[in-house]
Amino acid sequence: MTKLTATHTRRAFLGTSTLALAATALPRMATAQDSWKPEHAVEIVVGVAPGGAQDRTARDVEANLKAIGAIPNDSITVNKPGGGHSVALAYTISHAGDAHYLQAIGGVMLSNNILGRSPQKYTDVTPIAMLFNEQMAFAVAKDSKITDAKTLLDMLAADPASVSFSISSGIGTTNHISALLVAKAAGADVTKLKAVAFDSSAEGVTATLGGHVDVAITTPFALDPFVESGELRYIAVASDERGSGLLADTPTWKELGVDAVVYAWRSVIAPPGLTEAQIAYWDKSFGELQASQAWQDMLAKENLVASPLDSKAFAAFLDKENARYTELLANATEPVKN
Repeated sequence: MTKLTATHTRRAFLGTSTLALAATALPRMATAQDSWKPEHAVEIVVGVAPGGAQDRTARDVEANLKAIGAIPNDSITVNKPGGGHSVALAYTISHAGDAHYLQAIGGVMLSNNILGRSPQKYTDVTPIAMLFNEQMAFAVAKDSKITDAKTLLDMLAADPASVSFSISSGIGTTNHISALLVAKAAGADVTKLKAVAFDSSAEGVTATLGGHVDVAITTPFALDPFVESGELRYIAVASDERGSGLLADTPTWKELGVDAVVYAWRSVIAPPGLTEAQIAYWDKSFGELQASQAWQDMLAKENLVASPLDSKAFAAFLDKENARYTELLANATEPVKN
């Protein structure tokens, strides 16, 4: 039989006490690790100068996250233009593990890397949320020889170089992808597609109004005023369903048997290396944001298509979209510079 001394008894007590304290502390430690929220101002980064669709998205995100109390009131939108969003992406990626940085971005994140314009890959960041889609509408001048979508398809099939399209910036943009899909569906040689690059969608619309370009492809936000005035006509839209407002009577390419569904999607990403707790916080916050009445009203006002995806679903979407963009851009040629 072992004889217990005072030393043995004291050691046993201390060991038991330590285990008891550790057991008591574990739930508190687990809770601390499993929850996260911003401790200071959050930066909403965007890779364009103030003004325009992408900047508008970033500021809408900032305002609505503040409205639901998800970020501090001193949080700001930070514009970092340059390199086709490459400057902004590099800035975001440099803050690895810090969930106080979010970035508003679209499909250019994929196409710029595929085309070798940007070293940053979509796998270098943390997908957070898909927000909404902007439809890609096809419009022509009121007196254009292209009377409808079928006429455009016939012209492309006969001679893809006989039709010119206005696109923004260069190859790989959403409007360029839209033109490629339609030309491919028409059986045209996409390497002969005549795309004319402009610095902005507004310049492309102006060129279409002046008869210098046959078809303008951009969002309804840029086209509606001229369709309403009768200077332009919608002929088709590259979406799953018809739009509303002035697009209500415009057929989708899908309705016409053409596999051309593509959107200017808007999303939010974050630096790499975020914890599960940090991602969970943003999943919850963006879920609340997109369910809010203020957000719904904004979508309706700006004719945007709700497309909410959480971090996991958005990551899967990026995988599929990157594969599609890679195939489409494999044979794409540089557009004519205006």
